[in-house]
Amino acid sequence: MVEITKAAFQEAGQKVQYIRRPWKRCMHLLRDGKIAGMFGVIHTKEREKIGKYPMQNGEVDPERRLLFVDYPIFYNAAHSAIQWDGQRFSGPAPRIGTPLGYATVKSLKKEHKIIPNTSFLPASGLKLVSEGKLDGYIVEKNVGLSLLSKLGLKDKVVAHQPPFKRHALYLVLSHDFYENNSKEAEKIWSTLAVLRKTVLDSIMKKYMYKIQ
Repeated sequence: MVEITKAAFQEAGQKVQYIRRPWKRCMHLLRDGKIAGMFGVIHTKEREKIGKYPMQNGEVDPERRLLFVDYPIFYNAAHSAIQWDGQRFSGPAPRIGTPLGYATVKSLKKEHKIIPNTSFLPASGLKLVSEGKLDGYIVEKNVGLSLLSKLGLKDKVVAHQPPFKRHALYLVLSHDFYENNSKEAEKIWSTLAVLRKTVLDSIMKKYMYKIQ
């Protein structure tokens, strides 16, 4: 996503600099107009107040998304038996972690009456799963696989099938940036749609090869 968003900004005549911050802090920076944008964001009506999504006829435009991604429950089969059929949990309520600020927090609470543990960033959460201290941890699939590879845990912790959720991810721009650069913003999103269809698969394969 760094590669294709950088290319899209350049196509619109915009220079871009990337910073890394915890998810919740990125949301606050976006809301306050202290960053131009944030990528890898699921659409919710509440988040439209925080930033600007690509829109078409008053609705979010899925054609100008970044990509579709899975959010599986990463679990250790030797320590836990996650019973998830794609719609609901069965058996005892599992102890599940997920990053603070993720849409999965609201989904777990509202749809499944599960209060997730949001105290741990993904690397720490996945390590706790490997140790049997959490039954599962929900994070975007490629992020999880990359971390498991780096931590040497990919033989212990696996992604449950079916995934917990499948979402479209978007580049969300700050309201300030959009108001001051509306033409450029629209071009950025339109360029992302083209890049997603033409080069994203080859870029993803390159990174997945590194993970494997």
